[in-house]
Amino acid sequence: MKLLVKILLITLWIAIAAGVVVMMSFANAMHAVKQCRSISCNIDYVGSQPLMSGHDLIAEITKKFGKLQTKTINDVDIAGITDFVQKNPYLENSDVLLTVEGDLIIKADQCVPVIRYFTPDGQQHYIDHKGRIMPLDPLYPYKALIATGQIESPLSDGRNIFSVPDSNHVLRARLQSLYDLHLMAELIMPDSILNALIEQVYITTNGKIQLVTKAGSHIINFGDTTDAAEKFENLKYFYKYGLVKTGWNKYRKLNLEYKNQVVCTK
Repeated sequence: MKLLVKILLITLWIAIAAGVVVMMSFANAMHAVKQCRSISCNIDYVGSQPLMSGHDLIAEITKKFGKLQTKTINDVDIAGITDFVQKNPYLENSDVLLTVEGDLIIKADQCVPVIRYFTPDGQQHYIDHKGRIMPLDPLYPYKALIATGQIESPLSDGRNIFSVPDSNHVLRARLQSLYDLHLMAELIMPDSILNALIEQVYITTNGKIQLVTKAGSHIINFGDTTDAAEKFENLKYFYKYGLVKTGWNKYRKLNLEYKNQVVCTK
């Protein structure tokens, strides 16, 4: 009896395996003749302004891989398209799916810029909240904190400044201004007071940070990013209890470089 059950189980598994092979062969045969029906793209902008549209991405895919609707399912380069979408500097968490009906579906989240910086030679880039460098598209203006001055940008668009290992001392030294800008943006942007006050971050020739405000005519010498959060708290306290009484234009410079001090210069 046990032997008979064992034989029946083996026969059943052989039948299932054969059925799977037949079904796969049938599917491959169908894919060889069935055309790609459509391509769609859904970008989640995560509540921010768009940096590109789904139509833009579809146009880029068509330019690189040809019109997919003229290809059979087997001829659609899913691996290549997936890699292409994943390398887009504006997108993250992307997913590319080709259904059995022949519909290519792309879903992705847009990266969220926190600062826009200008290099000395006129290049413009964004840094997103995770540290990814992104290009600027004039067709999609994005409101973000501005940074200028001696800013070196040695990485290409799509690269992440935090992906450089600590052992690469030379490259990390060249990226220092971008590390500083990212930290400043992460402190300024979520703070309603600082976001309303700070208009621009400036990197001096010796790597020090200056802040340009939207109110008053003074410049803030911030120094380096050491104790940056504490410096901002001191600045907000001074604005609340100092400049409100003396007036916004009384001082020409505010210096935050000294610990727990706001040094004013007329």
